[in-house]
Amino acid sequence: MYCLISASVSASDLTWTTLQKEKEGTVTIYYRSTEPFLIEEADGSLRGLEYEMMVGFKYFLWNKYGIRLHLNWQSQESFKYVFGHIKNNPKNGEFGLDIISRTVNRDLEVGFSNPYFPDIQVLVSDKNIPTVNSIEEFKEVFSEHTAVSVAETTYDQYLKNIRNKYQIDFNIIYKQSSNDILNGILEQPERFGYMDLPNYLLALNQNKAIKRQPILPIKGLGFCVIFKKGSDWQNPINEYLSSPEYEVLRNKGIQKYLGNDVYDLIESISKGEDEEMVLLLKEKELVDKELSERSKQIQRQAYVTNMLLACIVIALIFAFALFNRNRIKSKANEILTAHRGMIENQNELLSRRNNELLELDEEKNNFISILSHDLRAPINNITALAGLLQMDDNLHKSQISSIEHIASESRRLNKMVTRILDVERIESKTTDDFRKINLSDVLERVVINYRKQAEDKKIKINLTTDQSAYVFGLEQYLFHVFENLLSNAIKFSPLGQSITINVESKEKYHFINFTDGGPGLSEEDQKRMFKKFQRLSAKPTAGERSTGLGLSIVAKYTELLGGKLEWKSKPDHGTTFIVKLEAV
Repeated sequence: MYCLISASVSASDLTWTTLQKEKEGTVTIYYRSTEPFLIEEADGSLRGLEYEMMVGFKYFLWNKYGIRLHLNWQSQESFKYVFGHIKNNPKNGEFGLDIISRTVNRDLEVGFSNPYFPDIQVLVSDKNIPTVNSIEEFKEVFSEHTAVSVAETTYDQYLKNIRNKYQIDFNIIYKQSSNDILNGILEQPERFGYMDLPNYLLALNQNKAIKRQPILPIKGLGFCVIFKKGSDWQNPINEYLSSPEYEVLRNKGIQKYLGNDVYDLIESISKGEDEEMVLLLKEKELVDKELSERSKQIQRQAYVTNMLLACIVIALIFAFALFNRNRIKSKANEILTAHRGMIENQNELLSRRNNELLELDEEKNNFISILSHDLRAPINNITALAGLLQMDDNLHKSQISSIEHIASESRRLNKMVTRILDVERIESKTTDDFRKINLSDVLERVVINYRKQAEDKKIKINLTTDQSAYVFGLEQYLFHVFENLLSNAIKFSPLGQSITINVESKEKYHFINFTDGGPGLSEEDQKRMFKKFQRLSAKPTAGERSTGLGLSIVAKYTELLGGKLEWKSKPDHGTTFIVKLEAV
């Protein structure tokens, strides 16, 4: 926001009561440019925390009361003129802004709003002055040093109180505004003074050659708007400063002009947190940042130095070439030829390595193809032959058992090969087009496929679904996720237990829960259960076998579906796996 300053407008004697009746009026704001609270640009426009605060007050009155308020901004030379005008020649429609600290004595002279910003001042000195930690050290080090201040401000008052209370002999020089205190300290060695904490932190962030002395900090009552003593403007201003509208505007302004980290630090101190600890942590952070920047600067300087050296070397070579052109030219040609040969050899090596990688990738694809066709075909033949043998009515009981074992093992081997291939497909990241899928359809099909396996262990599967639950993805991916989770639940649940599968819909997500009554997962198992070929400490309850691939497939397919896999488990209390998918 920006506003052009009026050249000369007569002061207003407008009361809040009168403005409420007339619905339109003008107030005058006497201010002084104080970064980052109120900044006057070269073209006369204004910006800053205090400026945006008062513009926000104008809109607050319009939105809540339908009152059109005009702001007449009047620049003053120093704090003395801003405060003195409200103190000595006050009118109802006049305000003062200059990060004005509220004190007991000033309360007798002018009216104050509620604080709009914490008032914390720290003692700052030239960086070469030693750090002191006690009043005795302060007396010894700062005697005969020079303090920098602004006349008739709390900075000046605090310095004089220190000088009188502890009888320390130091001189005080005065600047026009608080913005000039930092420059005054840096003008000459052995200078010090009080600064507002925000300005100190901003200066530190800019690597200014100053340091904070960890003694005699001041916590004031806060920065306030001032106006005529007894003015009825106190009510609407305080109402605005406590409103949600001002809180939003303040937070945006702080982020723009100070940064959230500075404001959070000031708020922490103002709310009673250990001031020294908070400041030390912040100073350490800024020092680390400065060291990092210096390291980068050293690297840049080293680069520039190397470039200069390289240029000098090139210049010397060029001079020598002029001096002995023919011999150097011949030598240079030899070097260039050698370099060209070296580059050609490197290109040839890179080309050969690239071809080797392509061959390896092709071999991997061929190996997967062999697994897919050459392994599955004999396995399927074994399964089919076992089925034919089972049809013979003349088999003995032991023969039937052996044939069933062959069929079971061939099916297990087929599943193992399928899962290994699934892992390879996932890692190759080949996906088809996603579409809208009904969760209930997939879950019901998975449960039907595994009902016989559950009945063999006298395990009951309780499925609760939502027919209106849809997700976006590939049905094959979803089927593999749910199949592996249900297979594991049956595998690790004791005989006669129950497995619960239910779909919960919350906000924009569906949560598919698989809960078993198994032995649960140890902390060590939970750290490695999603890695391939991991055998966990929990064992299948009926002697089933595990490839160690199921959960890795579940995790990878869930990731491809844009979902999240969560779990809850305690040893001896079962396990719940939760698949979180976005609803459509």
